[in-house]
Amino acid sequence: MKVNAHINRNAMTNEDCPQTTKKRFASSIRFNAESIMVKGMRRVIELNVDDVVPTPIEVLENQGMAGRANLPARIRDLLDSARELFKQLAEPRGILEDLPIFDFEAIYDGNGMNSPEGPVPLIVPHADGLALFAATLGNALITKSSELFAQGGPALGFMLDAVNSSGAERLGMLMGLRFLELLKEKSGSKALRVQYYSPGHCGWHISGQTKLFQALHPEDIGITLNASWAMQPVKSISGILVAGDMKIHRFKPTFSFCKQCKEHKCVQRLKILESHN
Repeated sequence: MKVNAHINRNAMTNEDCPQTTKKRFASSIRFNAESIMVKGMRRVIELNVDDVVPTPIEVLENQGMAGRANLPARIRDLLDSARELFKQLAEPRGILEDLPIFDFEAIYDGNGMNSPEGPVPLIVPHADGLALFAATLGNALITKSSELFAQGGPALGFMLDAVNSSGAERLGMLMGLRFLELLKEKSGSKALRVQYYSPGHCGWHISGQTKLFQALHPEDIGITLNASWAMQPVKSISGILVAGDMKIHRFKPTFSFCKQCKEHKCVQRLKILESHN
């Protein structure tokens, strides 16, 4: 697995002048005239709770406890209880809509606040298909977590919040798989991988939510934006699904903003994508 490989030989490296990003995007977009589209595709996706519930290992990894020897029995019990609550209360739903590649730049606009460099504008021109998406776990899980904190059960409330966060991460992967299923008839024998990229990450300013929501209307599945561009319900995810050869998704996490990133989710997502057969 080559996690640190360049996006492709034509993509801009981090040493290139950042101001050329937009120009290169405009010039390279013509290479995708035969990109795959399912015209008029706008689907509300009902997701299976069993597919969304995270594994214990996923939750522990996100908490920095993966591989910890002699994990206390109390932690294991809390995790089991939180996962059971998740199974009972999660209401996962998603929505996606195809996006012509030439419309991407307008959606990507972060009110002039995007980083002048970033992987997404470099990846998209080489994609075989794009879709906007949003997905949510619903309100019940957040309400329950808040109740636990307020009613003297902070340990279980914290663990449930951790399970919810890991479940939200799964939403993006599942929406990618659904998009891939919809593309199969058009893609023929070509092997495609779908990765998701979201406002608020990898140089895409969170204010990019505004145009994404204007185009997709996630309110149809109960997701709204507040004045700070944060989604409600809290455990929701949105962004763009990019379908293409595996090599277009590979990039070095050495952009200027990577130094301030504490999560580095892009690295983990890329590892997961690489592992898919």
